[in-house]
This record gives sequence, C-alpha cells and structure tokens, in this order.
Amino acid sequence: MAGKVHVERVTVLYLLIFFVTGLFVFFLFQKQILDYAQYSAAAKAQTTSTTPQPAARGRILAHDKAGNVYTLAVSSWEYQLQISPRQVKNKQNLVNLLKVDIPTLDTNAVLAAINNNNVYIPPVMSGLDATTAEKITSKGYSGVFMVPVLARIYPDGANTAPQIIGFVGGDGAGKYGVEATYNDQLVGKSGDTTALRDSLGGLISVLGGAQPQAGDDVTLTIDYNLQFEVETVLKSAITKFQADSGSVIVMDPKTGAILADAGQPNFDPNDTSKITGADLYKLTDPNASLTYEPGSVIKPITMAMALDLGVVTTDTQHNAGGSVTILGHEIKNALNKNYGNETLSEIIQNSDNVQMSWISSLMQPAQQRDYLSKFGIGKKTGVDLVGEQTGSLPDIKNWNALLQATAAFGQGISTTVMQLATDYSVFANGGKTVTPHVVDHYVDANGSTTSITEPAGTQILKPETVTAVDSMLVNTVNLGEGKKAGVAGMQVAGKTGTAQVPDPKGGYDPTKSIGSFAGYFPAGNPQFVMVVRLDNPKTVNFAESSAAPTFGEIAAWMTNYYGLK
Repeated sequence: MAGKVHVERVTVLYLLIFFVTGLFVFFLFQKQILDYAQYSAAAKAQTTSTTPQPAARGRILAHDKAGNVYTLAVSSWEYQLQISPRQVKNKQNLVNLLKVDIPTLDTNAVLAAINNNNVYIPPVMSGLDATTAEKITSKGYSGVFMVPVLARIYPDGANTAPQIIGFVGGDGAGKYGVEATYNDQLVGKSGDTTALRDSLGGLISVLGGAQPQAGDDVTLTIDYNLQFEVETVLKSAITKFQADSGSVIVMDPKTGAILADAGQPNFDPNDTSKITGADLYKLTDPNASLTYEPGSVIKPITMAMALDLGVVTTDTQHNAGGSVTILGHEIKNALNKNYGNETLSEIIQNSDNVQMSWISSLMQPAQQRDYLSKFGIGKKTGVDLVGEQTGSLPDIKNWNALLQATAAFGQGISTTVMQLATDYSVFANGGKTVTPHVVDHYVDANGSTTSITEPAGTQILKPETVTAVDSMLVNTVNLGEGKKAGVAGMQVAGKTGTAQVPDPKGGYDPTKSIGSFAGYFPAGNPQFVMVVRLDNPKTVNFAESSAAPTFGEIAAWMTNYYGLK
C-alpha cells in the first residue's frame, strides 16, 4: 500500500515538473518569438537616440546701386552657459574662474542662481560667441556646459528698416515684416542625427541622419544707402519740427519696387522683449498700417477725374469765392484767402479748397467715388507686408453733397502713405496702376532663383489727363506751395497736404495736423515716387514748411546719388 502511494506521489511530482517546464517554455516562446518585435524596439530605444538638428534660417539682404550686398538678417550659432549646481563643489571659486573668460558675467547673479543643490537650472548667460565657448569648454569645469543655440541676428538693429524686416519669435516663426510674409521661404528644413549609446548614455557611434537644409536667402528691393539717408533725414525732421512721429517711402513708379521705407518711432529686432502692449504699433510699417485723412495731396486725383470725365478742360477758369456753405457746413481756404478767378493749374498751386468743392460738384457722386476706388482708396495695395490697412471710402449711400465736397480735398476719406505712393505712381506711370513690393527675389540652397512678379497694372487715366496733371504738379513745386520740395537743376512734380486730425468727440482737433508731401521726379521721365508724412509738427503750421523741405532734402541727395542731373 505504501509503495502504491509513493508511486502516485512521484507521478504527481513529474506531472507538476512537466507542467512548470511547459509553462516556462511557453513564456520563453512568447517573449523570444511572439513579442520579439516589441522588445527589440524597446531595447533599440534604450540604446539609440535621435537628436533634431535645426536649419539655419535664410538671410535677408539688401543692395545698393552698384550691386553691393548688405546683410540685414542672418542666423548665427551662439552659446548658452549652463551650470548644474549639484556637480559644483566650490561655487564661489567657479564663478571667479568663469569671470576671467567672461568679463561681462554678473558674478553675484550667477552665484545666487547656482547656490543650491539642483540638478538643472535655466541658462545663466546667453549670446556667447564660439571663441568664448571654446575657452570655457577647454577648462573642463565640472557641472559647466556650453549649449549651442541658433540665433537670429540683425546687424543694423533699429537703424535699417526694422519694420520692413520684422523679427523671429521664440517659436522660431517670423513675426511681422518680411520675416513673417516670407517665413515659408526663410525657415529652411530641419535635420536630425541618430546615435548609438551605451547603458549610461555614452556615445558609441553615429548611425546616420538627415542634414538640415538652410532656408532661402531673400533679397529686398531696398537700396541700402538710400534707406540710410531716408532714416537719417526723417529722424532729423521729426526733431527739427517737433513732430510726434513720421514716415517716408520711396518707390519705383514703373515697377512698384520699394526702394526705401522708414518710420519713426521704430524698434530693435534684436531685443523685442521691450515691446509692450502700448508699443506694438512700432512693429508694423506705418506707411502701410497707419491710416489718416490725407488732405490736399488728394486734390490732383480729384482734378484728374474731372479732366478724365470731361467736366472741365485745361482751359477752364472759375471763381468760387473765399468760402462756400454746404448742408450747413462752411468750407473755406487756409487763412480765409479768396484767390479769385483761377485756372485749373492755379487751383492746385494755391491749394484752393473752395474751388475743389466746385469741381467735385460737376461730377456725379458715383463717378467721384468710382475714381477714388480705382486709385485704390479704401483697398489694400497688396504690398507684401504684414498689417496693411485699407483706409476708408464711405459707401455711396452716404455720399451726400458735403462728403462729395470734402472728399475732393482729402477729408472724410482716409488712406495710407503706401496708397498715396501708388496713387502718385499712376501720374508717373502714364496713368497705369502698380503693386508695391519689398522683395525682389529669393534664392534656395541649390542656387535656384525665384523672382517676385506683380500683376500687370490697370490703365485708369487717359494719357492726355496725365500730361495735364503732371504740368500742374510741376507748377505747384515751381510756383506754388511746393517750392521747398524743389531741387536745383531738376524738375520735381508734387503736392502738399496739411490734414486735420479727427477728434474722437466729433469734428476735428484744432491743435493737431498731419503734414504730407507726395511727388515724383524727374518730371517728364519719372524714376522715383516719394511720400513724406510728419505727424503733428509743432514748430510750423503747414506741410509746405515741414514735409515739403524734408522731401526736397532727400530728393536732392538722390539726384546726386543716382546721377539724375
């Protein structure tokens, strides 16, 4: 009996061993065969790492008349100083040693930051160059690391067209200006590196990866030397006339290429951290983003539409008196002058508001509004910049007799300096419109060039109309209120405008004005259109004494620079 029990026990033991062995073999089969791919991937993940490699952003370039190239924005490697406090035994000694190679190091601030036992803290210093980084690395300080960072650098800072260039935000995307508009071309394509590492994270070998591809280089239409001169003269004019702000644009009237574009106040794209909510307006180009009622610079447009419609001719003369009352509102000339009987050219030369009101009354309201729309009032020009505004052109249902009169001399409608530059390009371009732009072309890493092409212009004025208005604008500079915009030895065509500023409470603020001068040169074969705007100048009352001489100073410089005489 005992033997039988013994045999049964042995049998059970063998069965148990067989079952356990079978279960073990099954688990091995599952792990080694069925789950091989999963565990292989996990093992690979523990021994390999993929590190992204940022691509250098393309450069933004300008040129001068001789073809010399200037870099306005470039990506460059800089280094951050990082310290792991836990790995530093004598923190005061380390700070003293670092100060030797980094004289600008704030030792007190760094010591305060590392005076703990943390494994990681944010970088204690940024913007170090490669030479300094190499010196620090060669010393082998425990717990000290130099981390490379691809930074965006603007060599000229606030001095050269920052509102045209824009800047790159912390997310690596372009903000404002060309940086934003052409971000897709500039940004490049990131790469990566895959490396094999040991169990402690040490590098064994580099397995491969994709090389980063730099972004396209973008070349502006800006003439670097002209831009510098415009920036300099504008700053001087704002100071001289105690203006609140101002802007200038110079454009090729045949192509729409913007050769210079400046606005004050502006900003330094290398340090946008100082731009607060109240200062955000500084980031956009004021020539495209600030709207205003332009005043008398609109008068040549009104005269052009009247001539084009045939409601007046170059022989027309008229006396509208010194004032007129329309819908209970009195319209009068500056200083209450009555110019008597005037030719059309004299109306423009004298900037006669009353006569312009009379001329507008000869047209149908819809005709007047339609021409203003053709000139681009109330529309975007299509310039390749962020933040362009349309201005305002009231609906035809609101186009009563008073608006018809005031719109004739630039009140009750609003525009931008960019729009005015394109409007005066119509006169300088034989009656045809143009689209302004700030980028000429961009070039990719393979050297392939893409040129910027703008849509063909539209003929909106008859050639004989353009000829007549051109003569009036030349006479305005030679004989009228635009004399200070003139340049010795060259014919300039243009018009002043002293605009009232709307009061938020209604009507216009009697203490404020905006002075403008819009024109082109050389008359007869125009190569340049320029518009100058000065906001609320306090040392003079009219644009003929502020915006006009500012225009003239820049035009005189350009005459010599481009050899126009």
